[in-house]
Amino acid sequence: MSLPRTALFGGAFNPVHRGHIDLARYLTQRLGLERIVFVPVGKPAHRVLPDDPGCSERMNMLEKAISGEPRWQLSDYECRSGEVSYTLRTVEALFPDRKPWLVLGSDAFMGLDGWFEPGRLLSRVHLLVAWRPGDTLSSISSGFKRLTPFGLAPFFLPEPESSRQADVFLQRLRKGKNETFFGFVRPGTPDISSSRTREALRKGESLEEFLPAKVKSYIVEKGLYGFSSFRTHSGL
Repeated sequence: MSLPRTALFGGAFNPVHRGHIDLARYLTQRLGLERIVFVPVGKPAHRVLPDDPGCSERMNMLEKAISGEPRWQLSDYECRSGEVSYTLRTVEALFPDRKPWLVLGSDAFMGLDGWFEPGRLLSRVHLLVAWRPGDTLSSISSGFKRLTPFGLAPFFLPEPESSRQADVFLQRLRKGKNETFFGFVRPGTPDISSSRTREALRKGESLEEFLPAKVKSYIVEKGLYGFSSFRTHSGL
């Protein structure tokens, strides 16, 4: 099958961390992606970002994190729009003539039925869902069941034993005229979250496992997330 070669990777990136970058690198190599477009959220629809330094600062950190990889691009679409950020609008604006992969964590996927116009969104993207520790096949299946009323075709995910712990499991889903690729990914990347990264910053912990070097230096220089450049720690 001919797979899409472009992906949209959206999120708060508050801050961008090694988990984000390692996942993007894995997907680029494993699926032969020609382009990943990173889009930091501007105004989230359903939540307030904790300790948010502002969209421009999150953009600056992302720019440093992805520099040097020619297949990765940064979009300020949501930051500059001034409107509430909806993934559907972003997809339609950035990919008017193609259907990209949409990169999601499993937690986001399992809440996708509550997003803005999920039916239209599912008709405009293919899905790449990254497995996280604690996920189960039943929880992923429940996410699928909630999306079937919006046009997502039934999906079969084999037990890990039958798939031999496959790192990527791909399936083509068809419902009526809509055809969607679904990729379920076990990337083997570090289980790092932005909230845990912010906690490490507040506590003055060693940041090597959490942040790309350029992002760490930028946060230290700017004193973001309550980090003081005068604080010393053996790991910083």
